[in-house]
Amino acid sequence: MIDFSLDDSGASGTLLLSGALTIQQALPLKETLLRAVGEVNQLKINLEHVEGMDLTALQLLCAAHRDWIKNGKKVTREGAIPEIVHRIVRESGFSGCVGDDDDIGLWTGASN
Repeated sequence: MIDFSLDDSGASGTLLLSGALTIQQALPLKETLLRAVGEVNQLKINLEHVEGMDLTALQLLCAAHRDWIKNGKKVTREGAIPEIVHRIVRESGFSGCVGDDDDIGLWTGASN
């Protein structure tokens, strides 16, 4: 499931991802990520209920994360990172999607 919600001010939002994020969800995930980067200056991403992820979803999230950072938007992670996400990151060779500037630990599980 991909759920994006805005707060009352419309300035920040939360992206809640759950279930299996695979190529079958690539288009809705991409559309939601584009909407999020276009609508808010602050975004919280919650991966806590992700049960599966493939390289397509990982690449989409990484590209969006880089775009948010490049555009000066604030991104934070909310909730724990499931082991399945750690595993796909490890197996795919991703470490920090924006290199040394990956201070939110989107992939590594570092603290916000």
